[in-house]
Amino acid sequence: MNIEQIFNEISIQMRSDFERSRNALSHAGLKGASNEDVVKSFLKQYLPRNLEISSGMVVDSKGGISRQMDIIIHDAAKTPIFFQSAETRVIPVECVYAVIEVKAFLDKSELEKSFENMKSVKSLEKVAFFDPKSVIVRSHKLYGKDWRHWPISHFVFAFDSPNLESVHSNLKQIEIGHEVHKRIDTVCILNKGVILNQTAEGNFTALPEPQSRLVVSHTQKPLLFFYTVISMVLNQAEMSSFNIQPYLGEIRF
Repeated sequence: MNIEQIFNEISIQMRSDFERSRNALSHAGLKGASNEDVVKSFLKQYLPRNLEISSGMVVDSKGGISRQMDIIIHDAAKTPIFFQSAETRVIPVECVYAVIEVKAFLDKSELEKSFENMKSVKSLEKVAFFDPKSVIVRSHKLYGKDWRHWPISHFVFAFDSPNLESVHSNLKQIEIGHEVHKRIDTVCILNKGVILNQTAEGNFTALPEPQSRLVVSHTQKPLLFFYTVISMVLNQAEMSSFNIQPYLGEIRF
């Protein structure tokens, strides 16, 4: 089986679907939804079945709510859906592993919007879990630190953009002063390449660390590269047992 060839064909089909919607649809909202569907269809087919793909908003037990998220990647077995209308869902943050913003063309303005969306979801607090009965408490090493609960990753997928160096420069400028775990983690431009992180040892990673650098890759296989680095994160993702009680507030039965 030739994985490289498979992903090359998928990339061609995704570009074709994007061009078809761009030429056939005049309504911006319909175009955006069509582009999201292209990416969601790919993820649903190629990510593990323990991960579910949704769109909508993420909430926490303290009343926080994210902006509208194009793609939410969450636990398929443990996620309660608080609300659903058509394709829009409201999902508790405890069950969310990552979100992906989908853009037709990632210029500076769209990148700034994505950054604000990222802040709205990464600011939510994961606290509604049952206390573990075991004396052994597991932690997760991400973003250069230990986490009791799996933190949310934020990725951007765009079909096109200005040159990668321009996107890279804009992203570095936007991220100045923000902590490592409160940034856009990786950007994939289907027509150009990938902007991701490189460790001090030279390894490419989806998530930044304190000593890593944000770098540009002009790879000829951006979809496969993006899929590989985010899969290395998502295939390890896990959550503790969700406790709905903190969301109930003052409700008495």
